Amino acid sequence: MEFTMFGIARGARYGKDRKQSRQEGRQADVPPLAPPDLPVRSESRHDRCRNAYFAKGLHLSRQDRWDMLGRLIAETDRNRVATPSGTALAAVLADGARSDAVRHARSAITSPDTPVPEGICALTEVAEEHPGSWAVSLVVARAQIDSAWAYEGQVDPYYLPFAPSSAFLDGFASASALVDRVGQLAPESAEIAATRCDLLAALPDASDLVGTCHETAISLDPHNPGRLRAYGVHLLPRWFGSYERLAEAGEILSEELRDIWGDRAYAWFWFDALRLDPEAGTELDVDRFVAGLGAILDETGDPHLTNLVAAYADGMKPAMDPEVITPEARKVRSRIHATLPDVAERHLTELHPQVWARVGAVPGAMLTGPLSPGRIAAATVQARTALEAAAAARQLDREAGTGQRA
Repeated sequence: MEFTMFGIARGARYGKDRKQSRQEGRQADVPPLAPPDLPVRSESRHDRCRNAYFAKGLHLSRQDRWDMLGRLIAETDRNRVATPSGTALAAVLADGARSDAVRHARSAITSPDTPVPEGICALTEVAEEHPGSWAVSLVVARAQIDSAWAYEGQVDPYYLPFAPSSAFLDGFASASALVDRVGQLAPESAEIAATRCDLLAALPDASDLVGTCHETAISLDPHNPGRLRAYGVHLLPRWFGSYERLAEAGEILSEELRDIWGDRAYAWFWFDALRLDPEAGTELDVDRFVAGLGAILDETGDPHLTNLVAAYADGMKPAMDPEVITPEARKVRSRIHATLPDVAERHLTELHPQVWARVGAVPGAMLTGPLSPGRIAAATVQARTALEAAAAARQLDREAGTGQRA
């Protein structure tokens, strides 16, 4: 069955045809394109899809068409529509719908004593006017969470506050009350489950609940890699876990999801945790991780994912290492970076600069709309520079008879 919205179609499972096409392309033994010759998709199909959903959510909220917005979010959530890298499009609709209010709130909040901004209060009234729409309440709850983080000076949540302000806790309490009230209306909602994971930031016993919350979100949306990525991040020491707990959960989850993901589950689970905290690499099975990245590329051949993995590998280069890093963690990053020439040569068929521009985004962070032409142009230059360096490294590998594969 195929789900279509805004002129964009997405099959329930899209891996097989792309995998077969990729394998046939390799069998044809076509020489790889040099970096300057790769076509650039300034806005790919997935970029257009994400931007269309964001714009639709923004438009419907500005027109006060909350009933329609609620139905659209619920339908999108029910169909589990997402980008290949795991961005749920129901969440993107909600991002667009609250973007005006959140942008204003972030500007208005200048201290812990700042009153709750008017836009957030107005959204709270919208939820009261639509008690039967869990999706409208979800939009409002997410806005309250975003506003609460602004009191801590964090636009995209990056770490758990050491001593959260009362305004932060109050915002989370309001959001939690909303989610608890409407959760029973949609017990199978993946987005409500994901929001419950985000609400952990204000709970004193979050470390005891993090596993249950994320396992529920994954069980409701097991084919979405974003759910695995978010779980890994929340098990970092800066949130609710430890390196040892991260490693243990990665092993258990990978085995439990092997029928769905194979080797890919391990790579997705560690993907952002390793990027955000290089020292987590001391607990990583790097060979298994690299094999998982290769499986992700082999499974679909999707250019979106290929650009994501290429940009990720480029971000592991020595120039991006933190000033303080252990030799073990540095070695892991170097091993992952060494896969870039192989990714570029064997898998990359076109450049998606928007993927390169967003690769550093925190999982679950609110989208703020389409990227500017200047940002896209800068990301294009960044990608070309990285791929030219990878091509040069590949040539050196050939001359030395070595190389790392992904």
